Amino acid sequence: MKILLLNQFYPPDVAASGQLLADLAERLTLAGHEVHVLCSCRTYGGGTEKYPVEQIINGVSIHRVAAAGFGRGRIIGRLLDYISFYILAAWKAVFLPRMNICVALTTPPFIALCGVMLGFLKGTRLILWTMDLYPEVAVAYGVIKKGGLLHRFLACLSKWTYRRASHIISLGEVMTTKLIEAGAKAEKITTVHNWVPKEVVRQISRDNSALRDEWNLDGQVTLMYSGNAGLGHELDTVVHAARKAAEKVNLQVLFVVNGKMREPLNKLATELGLNCIKFRPPVALNRLSDVLAVGDIHLVYQKPGTQGLIVPSKLYGVLAAGRPTLFIGPDDCEPAIILRRSKAGIIIKSGDVDGIADAIGKLSRDKQLRLSMGSRARRYYESNFGRDRSTSTIVEAIKAVA
Repeated sequence: MKILLLNQFYPPDVAASGQLLADLAERLTLAGHEVHVLCSCRTYGGGTEKYPVEQIINGVSIHRVAAAGFGRGRIIGRLLDYISFYILAAWKAVFLPRMNICVALTTPPFIALCGVMLGFLKGTRLILWTMDLYPEVAVAYGVIKKGGLLHRFLACLSKWTYRRASHIISLGEVMTTKLIEAGAKAEKITTVHNWVPKEVVRQISRDNSALRDEWNLDGQVTLMYSGNAGLGHELDTVVHAARKAAEKVNLQVLFVVNGKMREPLNKLATELGLNCIKFRPPVALNRLSDVLAVGDIHLVYQKPGTQGLIVPSKLYGVLAAGRPTLFIGPDDCEPAIILRRSKAGIIIKSGDVDGIADAIGKLSRDKQLRLSMGSRARRYYESNFGRDRSTSTIVEAIKAVA
């Protein structure tokens, strides 16, 4: 069977969606399928770096188009990246060999329309892997106006795409509900949780973390946030909460981040005179296990109003690392559901500085609580999630559609 995987990014790029797609691609290749990937030659962060136009990695044929590479710094640059990728990917797809199946992600939004086009032209069947729900997530972040003409048009386009897709992959129970509300048919949807790419994360004790020594971290309890720090992340609240907590416990806060919020967070910490807050740049995927081992407590955040529209993938890494999670966000979203079931963390509503500070203090003072939550986190990940479990489910969905 010939299968086309469609996404803006693919390894060696660092984008999480591309890393997950690579795990699926290699699983399909090992199963004997002919797998092609259509993506951009540009990097997730933008800039002048380019990947080869044609390449074969681990048996997967990769076709890259020369889309714009402004990156994620500004909305206009991101839109230009999207538009150029839409046009060039659609053109390239027409001239590729006929594919039996097209698996399209939602980076960029509505790239699945390319799969719909292949359905009309070549009889290719579309499987939509919904990493984000558009246009609802754009409304939640204030990019477009709720109920406006653009919102209504894009909502109709989404509904039409859901109906044209042969199958839909959802990231969680709440997202599945949102998809049905948006017009997708329940019988077409399979819920498949994300996982740690390449299963690189294992449970390491803090004493065995090489990075603790490399970064000259002392014996304080470390509260960590690792990943993108965009404007939609309520990390300034965490800084104020950490200030309160640090008055009562021996605490350090470590942000291993890139993104728009890094400089404002650094400035806020300096203004408040918080020497306990430190910043480090992200590291390569093959060191993710060691990075997560540095943290005694990990922060995960989700913006209110985005329930079912996104699922923060960093939660799966924290669970796999065997660390407790301090989750800040609504209590009816996927991370909150997972943490209640696993008993592997504490859930605090957004904006609750006192509640966050109390939770930080509670976990900082009680080492046994941290260890027991961490053990439950790892067990829950092994029992319910993981690359093999999730990719197998997607492969079965592809076979059923074919």
